[in-house]
Amino acid sequence: MNKQVVAAAMRVLDNHNGFARTKDFKEAGLSSYYVKKLESIGEIERLKQGVYRRTSQTNEPLNEIIEVSKLVPKGVVCLLSALSHYELTTYNPWEYQIAIHRGGKKPRLPDYPPIKIMFFADAQFKVGIDEISVDGTVVRIYDREKTICDIVRYREKIGIDLMKEGLRNYLQSPHKNITKLVSYADQLRIRTVLQKYLEVLI
Repeated sequence: MNKQVVAAAMRVLDNHNGFARTKDFKEAGLSSYYVKKLESIGEIERLKQGVYRRTSQTNEPLNEIIEVSKLVPKGVVCLLSALSHYELTTYNPWEYQIAIHRGGKKPRLPDYPPIKIMFFADAQFKVGIDEISVDGTVVRIYDREKTICDIVRYREKIGIDLMKEGLRNYLQSPHKNITKLVSYADQLRIRTVLQKYLEVLI
């Protein structure tokens, strides 16, 4: 394979946040033939139909949540993505839900991985941000209590059943902190509705 072709493909990936479509390669002068050839020799890997990224040098799959945190560096993993991380739901979200401050600018995102940006107001954005290490990379995510408050607030969007499942699993978790949960609910002005569901489930 011509080194210039490989270099051109890497530039395309770099210009598209590490992910590129067949269309992006074609616009840079690389035909479908070259894209398939680059894949066959292991320079790029296909994630889904028409979407590619650079092949991991370690031959291990890249953790997508790390990719997401790099694509939205000012964002915080939230709602069902956070609920899934804490294993408080059996639902496997098909997209990553990431919160950014309402005053922030929506970042330019690639086709993959799928990311849903949620705009949170000041108090709602700042409360409960935690930092975890994923394969040595710091990822910002809302803690369990803030996540529970968020799914209660957005219960109509995510579904009442998913909200109840998350709340029920949280109440059964050894990591729960009811005092912190109620404190967050007060700050976020959802204590009344939270207590309504707690009374039903406890």
